[in-house]
Amino acid sequence: MKRKTFLQIFLLTLVCISILFVYGIIAVKSNSKTIIKERLKEETKLACSLIKSTDDFDCFSDYYNDNALRITVIDLEGNVLFESDTKAPLENHIDREEIRNAIKNTPQAVERYSDTFGCEMTYYALKTELDDGTKVILRMALKSSHINGYFIITLPILFMVLCISLGFSIVFSDVISKKVTSKITDVGKSLRSLNDGNYAPIKTSSDEPELYSVLNEINELNSSIHKHIRRETEERNKLDTVLENVYQGILAIGRNKKIIFANKSVMKLFGCAEEPSGNDVVFLIDDLALCNLISEHLGEDFGGEYLYKGKELSVVIKNADGAEAGNECSIVIFTDVTKEKEMAKQKNDFFANASHELKTPVAVMQGLSELLLAKNLDESSEKQVERIHKESLRLSSLITDMLELSRLENGGQSEMILSKVNLKETAEEALGELSAKMAEKGVTATVTGNGTIDGDAKKIYELVENLCGNAVNYNKENGKIAVDITESGDNVILKVSDTGIGIEKENIPRLCERFYRVDKSRSKKTGGTGLGLAIVKHICALHNATLSIDSDIGLGTSVTVTFIKSNR
Repeated sequence: MKRKTFLQIFLLTLVCISILFVYGIIAVKSNSKTIIKERLKEETKLACSLIKSTDDFDCFSDYYNDNALRITVIDLEGNVLFESDTKAPLENHIDREEIRNAIKNTPQAVERYSDTFGCEMTYYALKTELDDGTKVILRMALKSSHINGYFIITLPILFMVLCISLGFSIVFSDVISKKVTSKITDVGKSLRSLNDGNYAPIKTSSDEPELYSVLNEINELNSSIHKHIRRETEERNKLDTVLENVYQGILAIGRNKKIIFANKSVMKLFGCAEEPSGNDVVFLIDDLALCNLISEHLGEDFGGEYLYKGKELSVVIKNADGAEAGNECSIVIFTDVTKEKEMAKQKNDFFANASHELKTPVAVMQGLSELLLAKNLDESSEKQVERIHKESLRLSSLITDMLELSRLENGGQSEMILSKVNLKETAEEALGELSAKMAEKGVTATVTGNGTIDGDAKKIYELVENLCGNAVNYNKENGKIAVDITESGDNVILKVSDTGIGIEKENIPRLCERFYRVDKSRSKKTGGTGLGLAIVKHICALHNATLSIDSDIGLGTSVTVTFIKSNR
């Protein structure tokens, strides 16, 4: 840097000095010409004052052998009356520029090539009058080469000035380059200290106001950057601590399938002892099928499960939105859900077994209560038996729903028998089964539209019956139910709406949870089991259908199921 700065300053100074040197040479040469011309004019004027008659022409005989200066006397017709150079031809000179200027009384020094001397000559002519009244022109000429004599005298001085200037330029360039590079070096040291984390500000001096201001600005900027880097480093350390100690295995993979980041959990999960960053995915994961699964879904959002060496893994791939072009990556999250799966299976098994075991005693209670009601009992006993019978019916319905939900959660898809299902006919059949309940509450229902899907007729009927049952149970007295079936492109949309009591918005996301109740007291009033929408959700999942619920307090609820026309 110092050498480059020195060369730049030196070359700039050298160019300036060279320009001045050339200009000096031109100026000296021009000035020499001016001096010679002025001398020629003065000598011509002096010579004119010396001649009074033609006899005085002999005064110029001293110039006869002098090749430097030439004197010629010419009359107004251009005839040569006297020539100091006897070798010169005595031809007419009326066409010479200096002669014409003299005749016009506008004398000027003229520089042109002389055939007599074979070189450039400077001429000057004046018109003068002799004592007898004769007018003649006196011309004096000097070789232009005599000008170089003055120029050669001054040239060594110019070269000496040039050498002194160059020497001064070298010293000046060295001092300036050292001064400039020292400041740049200080800035570089400060920036390196900023990068190393041990920030050291640049030393400044107020002796140089402009530089002082710039360096202060750099110090303030570096200080701000240092604070920002320190804050970002602290946040990154916190994030690294969290990522390294989180239970899930987290893996960041670039578009080139190279690993960008891997936390300790994912390395432990796949038994990798070396840092995998910068390597291909296969360096970390020794399962080619899992690697292919990840590779296929890079750049998109994906979720699924994979059995790896006896472990149930939840694999979630997220595309890193907002990444800069060229730095796109995908985040892969591995969660070992083996224990959760086992616990869920045990819970489902218990749920199914308990429901199955409860079915027999409940059936006995229902049968015995019906036998007792057939006998003539007193009023008090009859009310108690009716209560037992009613509760046994509700318990039997609950157990039936529990068994159905258990079947759906434990591979219900394998039991599906697909066929063409007419949704309008299914809805009318389900409402027919609910006609008694609808009559009790004065609820009316309408079915509009039509649509056919590929599905399990029994499960689709159960879905529609649950939706219509909820519409009846949670409706107001003399309320209305509307079942709308529409076809839109490749979809068939089933919408069940009621004019019932409605549900708060914050409770809607939890409606499909098992046994979830907005109001715990409603189960006794409506007779519901709290499993209807949970069953509906599972049936929708089996048919690749989407479920959405919209409700307003006091206005009613709408449940929409969107089916794909064909699932085959």
